[in-house]
Amino acid sequence: MNDNFQLDGTAQELYRQFAGIDASDRALERNSGLINLIKQEEQLLDYYRLLLARSTCIFAGTLSNSLFASLAKENEQKIRTLINILQKITEYKAFDGKITCRLRGKHCASDEIGSETYDYELSMGNLILDYNMVAVVEKREPIKGKAIHGQLIEAFKTLSVMNIFNFVIDFGGKEEQDYQKINDCINHLVHFHNKGVEKERFLVYDEYDQPNLNLTVLAAINGVQPAALQNLVNKIKLVMLGPNPPPEMNRFTTVYDVILATKRYREQLKKMPIEVNNVQWLTQKSGADPEKKEEAVQVSRLVLAKYGSNPKMASEVLESINSSGYGDIRTDVMSKRLSLATEFLEFAGLSKSSEAIETEALKNIEEGLDQVSDEVFDSMSIVDGKISTVNQDGKQSSWSLHEKIMGLLSFFKQRSTTKKKVQAITGKNVQFDAEDFSVIARNFKISPLEASHLIELLQACFDDHGRFRRIFFEKNIPEFVKYESKVFEFLWHYLKELDQRVDRVSFLNSLQLLVDRLQQPQDALQILLKDIFGHFTTIKYSDRNGLILANILLRRSNREKRSNIELTPEEVLQVKKGLNQAMVKHALEYFDKNHERVTGKVRHLTEILIKSVAEATHPPDEMQPRFLLFLLRELVIFLGLIGGKASLALVHGMVKEFGNPHASYYQTMKNPEDLRYSLQLLQVSARSLRRFEAPDTNTLFDEIAAQEAAFINLLQNPAQGEYVKRVIERILIP
Repeated sequence: MNDNFQLDGTAQELYRQFAGIDASDRALERNSGLINLIKQEEQLLDYYRLLLARSTCIFAGTLSNSLFASLAKENEQKIRTLINILQKITEYKAFDGKITCRLRGKHCASDEIGSETYDYELSMGNLILDYNMVAVVEKREPIKGKAIHGQLIEAFKTLSVMNIFNFVIDFGGKEEQDYQKINDCINHLVHFHNKGVEKERFLVYDEYDQPNLNLTVLAAINGVQPAALQNLVNKIKLVMLGPNPPPEMNRFTTVYDVILATKRYREQLKKMPIEVNNVQWLTQKSGADPEKKEEAVQVSRLVLAKYGSNPKMASEVLESINSSGYGDIRTDVMSKRLSLATEFLEFAGLSKSSEAIETEALKNIEEGLDQVSDEVFDSMSIVDGKISTVNQDGKQSSWSLHEKIMGLLSFFKQRSTTKKKVQAITGKNVQFDAEDFSVIARNFKISPLEASHLIELLQACFDDHGRFRRIFFEKNIPEFVKYESKVFEFLWHYLKELDQRVDRVSFLNSLQLLVDRLQQPQDALQILLKDIFGHFTTIKYSDRNGLILANILLRRSNREKRSNIELTPEEVLQVKKGLNQAMVKHALEYFDKNHERVTGKVRHLTEILIKSVAEATHPPDEMQPRFLLFLLRELVIFLGLIGGKASLALVHGMVKEFGNPHASYYQTMKNPEDLRYSLQLLQVSARSLRRFEAPDTNTLFDEIAAQEAAFINLLQNPAQGEYVKRVIERILIP
C-alpha cells in the first residue's frame, strides 16, 4: 500500500464536511442538538460501512488464501467470521438482502499509476462505500476503523489480481440455511481457485468454451454432475447461438441466464447465493436484469465471444460502451475508455448485426458522455482526427478514435463552448453562430432555426445593461414551454445566479409561471434537487429559490404564481389534499437514494449558521445569517410537505434546536435581528412538525411554551416580547 496516499477532491470535500472542523467551532457544535442528531445517524451508518468493508476484506482474503493449501485451516476461521459479520449486516434497516461489489474503474484509488484498476464500489441498499468514503469513516472512527482504508484498498487489489470484477452475495431469506448456503458457496469458490486441485473433472464450460465459475459452482452447490450440467449448457448453446434462435432466446446474454430464468431448470438447479463476474453486474449498478433488449444482448454476447478468456478486458470493454462508465470520470481514464470503445466498434463492424450493435453502443456512449463535466471536455484537444490530453505533470497523450466517437466528442466540446456563451447572454457583445445553433438544436431535439429563435427569445429577456426583463420572459413562456424540461434545465443552470438580487427575485417569479405549465414537472424537480443537494458542502443563493420552486412543484395548484414572492407562504403547510402525490413520491425516492447528501446539507448549513450568528460583523460577500435562516425555512417546508421518517427526524431536530433559548446558538448570537428570523424558523418548523402527527409533538410544544420568558429575556428590549408570545401561540395552535 502507498503510505503517501492522499485523498482526492471528493474525499477532501467529505473530510471537510464530516471531520475537518476548526477547533474554534467544535464547542459550539457540540452543543447543537441538530448536529448531534445527524452525527448519531452518521455513526450508525459508519458501523454498517465498517461491517461492509470488513466483509469484503475477509471475502477477498479467503479467495486469496485458496491459492495455498496450507492456509485451509485459516480459511475455515475466516469464513466463520465472515458469516458472523453478514448476520450483523442484516440488521441494517434499509438492507435489501444483497451485497454488491463492482469494478467502477473511473477514479484513481491511490497515487499509483493504473490505480483505477482497483477502483471498486460496494453497495447494500442505498449505502455506498468506496475508497473515498472508507477514508472518511476511518477519520471519524479512528479506533473502530483503524487501518480499514488500507485494508480495503488491499482487498480491492486482490480482487483485481484474481480477475474478479464483480460479485453479489444474496442473503435469501436470511435464515440459518441461507447462511449455510453462503458458507458452502464460498468453499466451492475456494475449491475453484485452489491451484493444487485437479480442476478438469469438475469444471463446467460456457457457450464460448471458457471455464465458467458460476456454472461450475452452480453444479457443485446443487450436487449435479458437472458432465450433466455441461450437456445442458451445450444443448442450450446450440439453440441460443444457432442460425435461427427462437425470439425468447434473444433476451438472454448467457446460457447461465437462460438456466436461471427457465422454470423447469430452476426447479432442479437452485440459484446460488454468490455470483462472480456475471456479465449483468459488469454493466449494471444494481438489480441485474437478464431479460435485456435484443440489441444490448447482442453487444454483451459479442464482447464475451471475443474476450471471454480475459475477464478483465471483457469488463473494461463493457464499461467503455455502457453509459454508467462515464459519469464523474477523470480525463485520462475517459480517453483510455474511449479507445476500448473504438476497438469494440471496429470488431463489431465484422458481425452480422453490425449496424444494430453499433447504434446501441454509440447510444450508450453518448448517454455516458452527456454526464461528463464540461471541464473534462475543455481539457481535451482534437487535432487531425486525434484526441489529445495533458496530465498534471505536463505529459501529453494522444489517441486515435473511431470517427463516430470523434463526432460525439466534437459535439460535447462545442456544447461546452456554447453553454459559456449562454451564461454570458446578459452581455450584448455575445454572438451566436451556426455551430452554436446546431449544438442547441441537437441538445434540445429541435431544428437549428428553432434553436436560433430560442436564443433570440432569451436575449430579449435582458436590456442593454444586462438587466432581466420579466415582462419579456413571461410573454415568451408559451414558446419556452415547448421544450419542456430541457429549457428549464437550460434556464436554471445558466440564469439562476444573476448578479443583481432584484434580477434573481424577478427570475424566480418568472420561473414560477414556467414550471406551472410543464407537462413533465418531475424532470424539473429532479434538476432542482440534484442542483441543491448534489454538492452538499456548497451553499448557494440559488438554493433558496430552488427550494421555493420545489415547494411549488409538490402542489397541484400554485395560488401565489401571480405574486412577487421571495419566500414560500407559511400557509402552504396546511395543504394536504392539494399535494401532487406523484411529485411527493418522486421527491421521497430522491431522498431515500441520497439521504446522506440531504442530511449533509442540513448539517453543513447548520454549522455555517452557528458560526455566523456568533460573529458581530460579516464581510460583504459572506452570506448573512438571515439568508441562511430563510434557506432552512424553505427546506423545513419542503420536508414537511413530502413527509417520511427521514424528514420527521430532521424537522423534529430543527424544532428542538431552535426551541431551546438556553442553547449556545442563542447565547452567542450577536445581532438581535437574527433572533426574530430564528423565531420565524421555529414557528415554521413547529407547523411543519405538526403535519407528521408524531406522538410526542404536543409535549415538545408545551416544553417550548414553558420557555417563553427565557425567549423574551433574549430580546434587548423586553417590551418587544409580544412577538415572542405570538410565535408561541402559533406553535400551540393545532
